[in-house]
Amino acid sequence: MDFVHYKIAEGVNLYLGETEKFTTLTVKVFIQDSLAPETVAANALIPSVLIQGTKSYPTRTALVQKMESLYGCAFWTDVSKIGERQILEFYFDAVSPRLIPNGKQVLKEGLMAFGELITDPLVEDGAFRRDYFHKEKRNLAKMVDGLINDKQAYAVYQAVKAMCKGEPYSLYKYGERDQIERLEPEEALRHYQELLRSNPIDVFAVGPNLEDLPELIGAWPWQRKSLRELPPVSVKEEVQEQEVFETQDVQQAILVMGYRTAQRYLSPDYYGLLVANGILGVFPHSKLFVNVREKASLAYYVDSSLEGSKGLLTVTAGIAPQSYGQAVEIVRRQVAELQDGVITDEELTRTKIGLISGIKKMLDNPAAVIDRNLIGIVHHELRSPQTVLESIAAVTKEQVRKAAQGLRLDTIYCLSGPKGEA
Repeated sequence: MDFVHYKIAEGVNLYLGETEKFTTLTVKVFIQDSLAPETVAANALIPSVLIQGTKSYPTRTALVQKMESLYGCAFWTDVSKIGERQILEFYFDAVSPRLIPNGKQVLKEGLMAFGELITDPLVEDGAFRRDYFHKEKRNLAKMVDGLINDKQAYAVYQAVKAMCKGEPYSLYKYGERDQIERLEPEEALRHYQELLRSNPIDVFAVGPNLEDLPELIGAWPWQRKSLRELPPVSVKEEVQEQEVFETQDVQQAILVMGYRTAQRYLSPDYYGLLVANGILGVFPHSKLFVNVREKASLAYYVDSSLEGSKGLLTVTAGIAPQSYGQAVEIVRRQVAELQDGVITDEELTRTKIGLISGIKKMLDNPAAVIDRNLIGIVHHELRSPQTVLESIAAVTKEQVRKAAQGLRLDTIYCLSGPKGEA
């Protein structure tokens, strides 16, 4: 699906993906900001405060009742992290106007409420409404505190924090407890108003009958003053391998190995790196699964993931504590095989089939169709699904080898129990 671009205001872009494939109309709004210690917690908190009520519907109950009256329109909010950008996300979903009585009016009212929530927030005495703000502040702090209960997510975060110390990417997308505690409703509102005035904003819509959206979304009370250029992702050229060990009361050790890559989203060999990651640890036929889990029986689970904006590849495995040294050695060996071009025809073919199948499956979900463009808007280069599919299909063994040669091990992190031997 190709998106048609409209410029709504300075630095506000609308992308329409017209399709008869879905019976719903989905809209997502993304507001970008740089990851920074002084704003990361505010950016994480603000979307959850905004959805508690608007000027026209000042309580969550009133807002939900309004959406239910519009044939079940729905919206929610979140925050994401792409490279060294933090992105405030707003989601709207409605039945296609052609399928309901007075559909155009229903869509208009739904989008008016959605736009008010984003661009004209509920304010009392120069601040976000304080009871909503402090309630959501407590909820956010509880969620951040709860990260430690998800040992795999916690281990990955701690590994990245050690690996990217001093870099914006080390920040957790929801902030830290002390950052959250310092937040005040007046300062948070001022920060959000500045985002609305100057930061990049992208609006995507997918579904049928989108012809009225440029006018409807253009009518939101945008108060743009100038476009703020956000800095590019930082790149660490010198890598010095380090080991980090952490002890907690856990039965299973979690190993995370973080690699720097020489390729990122805009690099010519990016799709070679994408396929290399697939061959390494994404599928049941991948080298890590076969050699670490099946042959050596060292891991309860093992996989690899790629962050293409920052240029990081992470290997994660659940292992017995005494297997640490052997597991690290086998992972090193599999990466070395990729770098030496030891790749079978079956590995290459099955990996490309798996990646292509995943993208095609994603195209069956309108929200996923939109979300795949996040990395594109961050780097000012949207790529159609067809372009991506063709790029993956064209990857050769030599391109995989060349991309893998850019992998440099940065950090080995292990979370294990107090009696673990690592």
